[in-house]
Amino acid sequence: MKTILRNFFSVLRRFKAASVLNVLGLSIAFVAFMLIMMQVNYDYTFDCSHRNADAIFRVDIVHGSKGSQAIICRPFARAFTESSPHIKGGCLLNAWVGSPFFYVEQNGQRTGYRENAWEVTPGLLDVIHFDMLEGTAQALDEPGSVILPESMAKKIFGNETAVGKQLIAPNVEMNVQIIKGVYKDFPRNSALQNVIYVAMNPKENYDNWGNWNYFFFVRLDDPANKENVLDNFKSNFNAKEVFGNEFEWGGEESFDLRLTSLPDVHFLNNVDFDSMPKASRQTLLVLFSIAFVIIIIAGINFTNFSTALTPMRIKSINTQKVLGGSDNTLRCAMLVEAVAICLFSFILSLFIVKGMANTWLADMVSGELSLKANIPLLIGAGVLAALTGLLAGAYPASPQD
Repeated sequence: MKTILRNFFSVLRRFKAASVLNVLGLSIAFVAFMLIMMQVNYDYTFDCSHRNADAIFRVDIVHGSKGSQAIICRPFARAFTESSPHIKGGCLLNAWVGSPFFYVEQNGQRTGYRENAWEVTPGLLDVIHFDMLEGTAQALDEPGSVILPESMAKKIFGNETAVGKQLIAPNVEMNVQIIKGVYKDFPRNSALQNVIYVAMNPKENYDNWGNWNYFFFVRLDDPANKENVLDNFKSNFNAKEVFGNEFEWGGEESFDLRLTSLPDVHFLNNVDFDSMPKASRQTLLVLFSIAFVIIIIAGINFTNFSTALTPMRIKSINTQKVLGGSDNTLRCAMLVEAVAICLFSFILSLFIVKGMANTWLADMVSGELSLKANIPLLIGAGVLAALTGLLAGAYPASPQD
């Protein structure tokens, strides 16, 4: 082992320029690989963090060959939710997130805030699991109730409890909102945003078949019952009474229903009134391929650098052979050298990525650039770096030496 380490440090001293070029080239390649994979992982795992995500579906309206829409009216959603015992919960979310201004009174002083708020029906907490840090799953049952994400609660109230506090709107026409719960922040790759969730007025468009202004989600007992739920509803719902005697499910001039699982909504494109974040599976596949092509090219370049140095190292290699160095020891030394350079380059790339997290460069990636948030990915990249070193060092260390 002493011989291997001595040879390694000797090479670094003798071929400084080549070593620096190898390290820089590999580091940049690993940075590019990790950034691309962070984006790919962000999109492929979008909404997968929710409990029973595969059993949560958004109900969309399909207008035959004319396309589809993501918004539904309230009475239609209520009829669908009540249509089957396989549906364990249903909820509506306003199709647009608001940004109201409100005051909070503390120690006799009023402080103003403008934060995003999303009107929802209380059933949201039955469909989507909220990790409640304060309050319960019934926090939105009463009109005028709101729940806040942990980050916002700390921003407004510090270490004080938020439950029971009031959000006071300057507009006298709006009611005072009472905070009934605080939930743990959702990850960034979630359609459910870290906003104020406001209990919707129970009378709002309750029986209005003409107001199609809501996203509609249901949670099933088993994802396999999706088709059964759809067929049961279409068989028993008296659509002709609502939409007219000429109505036919799936007809060219009528509409049909589609259930899309929560993770798949992220990849569902060309849907009218769909404001949820989107991505393309084809684009992610291309990015995934590019990431590995970058590593392969970096490995080939590293191999070429190492091979090009071989003629200049012949004298040293022959001297070691004369002094009793075995071929296996020399080959092992070259492999260790290649792996060490790759691992050092990988470690340097981690510092580069960490430094990028606090700059404008972080805007290039939707995902979290924090190393702590990407530990599985970093472990995989580290293993890939070691494999790159082994493969890149295998050719120069072959019997041709």
